[in-house]
Amino acid sequence: MQGSAEPDRPSGVAPVGDAIRHRSAVVIVLSGPGGAGKGTIARALVKRDEGLVLSRSWTTRPRRVDDDADAYSFVDSAAFEARRSDGGFVEWNEFLGFMYGTPTPDPEEGRDLLLEIDVAGGRQVRDRLPGALFLFVDVPDDVELRSRLLGRGDDAERADARVAEAARERLEADDLGYRRVLNDDLEATVDLVAGLIRDHRASNG
Repeated sequence: MQGSAEPDRPSGVAPVGDAIRHRSAVVIVLSGPGGAGKGTIARALVKRDEGLVLSRSWTTRPRRVDDDADAYSFVDSAAFEARRSDGGFVEWNEFLGFMYGTPTPDPEEGRDLLLEIDVAGGRQVRDRLPGALFLFVDVPDDVELRSRLLGRGDDAERADARVAEAARERLEADDLGYRRVLNDDLEATVDLVAGLIRDHRASNG
């Protein structure tokens, strides 16, 4: 993956950390390899928790058959580059040939912000908000991960590339201090993550 831990930003753009602090009391970063189920977990958390808002990422990749209607804002490269040049992303990176970015959020007074992003994006957020909660959703093993990727529509070549990338992501997540969450039972995993968010809120007053 080609990305930047510190993307260029035009002068006059407010620091991203300041933007987030004005918009949310707590920031939760949910990362993990494709196919681990982090998107499903994120949607379940927001559905059950009115105090949590999910940021909707932009991407230049094509829509997949299993993508929910509101999973991403699907845009072309020109639109993505224009927003990036305007400093309109909390974080952005390139992954397997496509661009992904988390928009700087609109004000959400009294609500906490959930970011479903990859580990490279998590590194950018951690540089600005080290007090955020960083969770890495994983699967029991690579055989299970490959099966899930094929099941959601990835071809064999892309699934193998994602499995290889997952190994690198795990190492980077450990280096960044992510807490690993094993998703082998969806309902139990959602309960676990909800509890971690509750504890993090309590520890942040």
